[in-house]
Amino acid sequence: MVEALTPLLALPVIPELGRKLCLEMGFQYPGEIPDQELFKTKVLQAQISEENKLGSFISDRSAIDAWVLWQRWNICQAMTYDSESYYQQARQQSSLYTHIIYIPPMFPPTDDGFRWTDLDYQKQIDRLVRMTLFDWQLLDRTLTLQSLDHQERLKEAHKWLENRQ
Repeated sequence: MVEALTPLLALPVIPELGRKLCLEMGFQYPGEIPDQELFKTKVLQAQISEENKLGSFISDRSAIDAWVLWQRWNICQAMTYDSESYYQQARQQSSLYTHIIYIPPMFPPTDDGFRWTDLDYQKQIDRLVRMTLFDWQLLDRTLTLQSLDHQERLKEAHKWLENRQ
């Protein structure tokens, strides 16, 4: 979806930075990384840095995603000062977003060796994303795509973007 919107909007793309950082740290999968807190912090910092450097961009992931994954990965742990700091950084960064396009789980995830493909996990992430968008008052700038077909999703997104100008 990101790649398909790029030529329409003529904006630079921020790739999925978690994957890049994981590989740079010498791991294939985030679960292999011994210091999970450091990894999650690096992902958020890298995301914020790229977003601030570019100003306008298209991104496969965002500070919203970083917070949602922080919540999911720490689901059975007590919140800490680090959690509160992470939350505040992600929330402050997301307040700068003018357009958010959310693709909820519509089809089974592709096993690319990096992302979790468990359907229950996908539902949990979806619920956390929706709760975060609501809690952070971002729904007025969010399009939640409804179309199953890739080309129809592009049309839906393009029409929404045109109407928001």
